[in-house]
Amino acid sequence: MLSSRALQVFIIALLLAGIPGLLGYFGAWAWWFDLAAHFRLQYAAALLLALGLAAAARRWRLALAAALLLAPNLVTIAQLMMARSPEVDGPPLHLAHFNLLTSNRQHAEVSAWIAGSGAALVSLQEVDERWAAVLADVPGYHLVHAMPRADNFGLALLARDDATSLVGAVHSLKLAGMPALALELHHAERPLALLSLHTLPPMSQPYTETRNAQLAAAATWARAQRARGFAPVILGDFNATPFSIALAPLIAADLHDSLAAGNVWTAGSWPDLPWPLRIAIDHCWHDARLASSARTIGPALGSDHRPLRLDLRWAR
Repeated sequence: MLSSRALQVFIIALLLAGIPGLLGYFGAWAWWFDLAAHFRLQYAAALLLALGLAAAARRWRLALAAALLLAPNLVTIAQLMMARSPEVDGPPLHLAHFNLLTSNRQHAEVSAWIAGSGAALVSLQEVDERWAAVLADVPGYHLVHAMPRADNFGLALLARDDATSLVGAVHSLKLAGMPALALELHHAERPLALLSLHTLPPMSQPYTETRNAQLAAAATWARAQRARGFAPVILGDFNATPFSIALAPLIAADLHDSLAAGNVWTAGSWPDLPWPLRIAIDHCWHDARLASSARTIGPALGSDHRPLRLDLRWAR
């Protein structure tokens, strides 16, 4: 049993989780404020615990402070959780995405996971020459296109052998000076355009600005595909959570977060730590004509990320 003073100190320490949560709402003012926005689930969990401890100890002022700091985080999380996908029709399009980690050597495990994923299309990132050779030999799949690089921004797309009829033209792009892969495809007799995107991590102001420019360019790409009659889908490592101001251009482009089909609390894909410590930076955003009918995070496979597996269907 904690002493009264020790309990008070413990609760005050937990309340400090609320300060970064508030700063995160000012990400448009400074890049490092936006870093604080990524951990809203963790802030909410810590502040809920603080609120419970304060109430149990009858420290009502501390309980009120915890509640006030908790409220904006809960509102933001609730908005994400209450997003609803429309009713769907037709067969699902099975997709997968995985940031492999260039230095990852669990080639056999990754190959086996892809082979058993059932995904019609698989987007891979951090692909170097070694990984490109491994991906070319995944059972039941063929390499649609690879852009191996010596840095961490090589890309590749795989298609299941019996899904070749889906695949159309492939385009290598540069978005804000960084590589991206675009693929035209048909599903249920309708055209889609898929973009594989890996942004720079927001480790400095220049990196953050480039990441934001990449996401803004992806939103522009999505509008262009829609104008051509294609339903855009953007899949990749965005280096931003759904709580980041960096995703505002995708929202403005009327793209929808596939998290509407998943459990927000278990959507964390990075880093490869126990689930309460992971955050959701691997994403699929898609046109309003599509809906996510399933979304899961895969197992640990030697990368600092975990793979993303999801199903898209046409909205009724």
